[in-house]
Amino acid sequence: MQRLVFYGKGGIGKSTLSSNISAALSAQGVRTLHVGCDPKHDSTVSLMAGELIPTILDRDFAGDATAEQLVRVSSTGVHCVEAGGPQAGVGCAGRGISRTVDILRKADLLSDQRYDAVVYDLLGDVVCGGFAAPLRRDVGEKVVLVSSEELMSLYAANNVARAVVTYAANGIVCAGLILNLRDPVEDLGPVRRFAELIEVPILGILRRDPLIREAEYRRCTVVEHAPAAPITRSLTHIAQRLYRMPKSECVVPRPLSDREFHELARNRFEGDLDRPERTMTASSAEAAPSARPEASAAPQADRQQADYARELAAGIEAVRRGLVEPSLALSRLQNAFPRRAATLAPTDLVVEA
Repeated sequence: MQRLVFYGKGGIGKSTLSSNISAALSAQGVRTLHVGCDPKHDSTVSLMAGELIPTILDRDFAGDATAEQLVRVSSTGVHCVEAGGPQAGVGCAGRGISRTVDILRKADLLSDQRYDAVVYDLLGDVVCGGFAAPLRRDVGEKVVLVSSEELMSLYAANNVARAVVTYAANGIVCAGLILNLRDPVEDLGPVRRFAELIEVPILGILRRDPLIREAEYRRCTVVEHAPAAPITRSLTHIAQRLYRMPKSECVVPRPLSDREFHELARNRFEGDLDRPERTMTASSAEAAPSARPEASAAPQADRQQADYARELAAGIEAVRRGLVEPSLALSRLQNAFPRRAATLAPTDLVVEA
């Protein structure tokens, strides 16, 4: 099952994009669950013909909830869930998202057998642990950064890239960056340079299209409203690319520090960074698989070794950048790879630049 987690700055068009991606996947015969993770509970509005469906947190279930109680099905066949959350200024929205994930798990909605794809729609401005709930092991997997060409949306994308590094030991990777442009004639050079700096590919570039606004007024996705339009073809292409992309093609980003971001932004991200090459310890190098496929008699074991080597390198990088303490990085690594990481110590994740 593909587990896609969309993060982006508030108001960047993330919900519009992710709901259209879900509709496009469903139109291709992909069994899709769309999970809105915003207290405004409006991620599924266009999928549900303008209906604000009941949220999980608004309902008081007696005992464990069933899948039928939790899910509403859209006209496009997308199964929809809204986490919901407290009123503005009251309570913790992040805690609500964590609880929602737990409820979905108990209802067996996150099992590989039920859906082909799960799409999570999350706010990228908030960095509390609850909003990272989809980055748990076996909940989310491929993070999609949604941004415009505007500086603060890139700043939010850089912060989410840090979260990917932090949770890389859970198997979390970054599929890439989708640009939802505000200015259709804006120079894309700075954005492309930013993507290169954090080592994240650009998956697609969407320019302003009046059909999206028309679809919103009609309370539907543009995939339904204009199925033959160029914007729908672009969204379908992105959806197919995300769904078919193997995890091995995804990346663990190299986010900028706040200082690096703001200094480089002054020159529209032109200039070089004095950054050391990514490094691996001797133990991680030994764990890497052979470059010759024929040398291995156990492809599955090779893949696991490659996953371990990548996550170990990501953990070392996170420690080096001060994003996580060595003991916490080690704990996550040992939870993900108990046998391979059993002999590691926190000092093994501390590598001098």
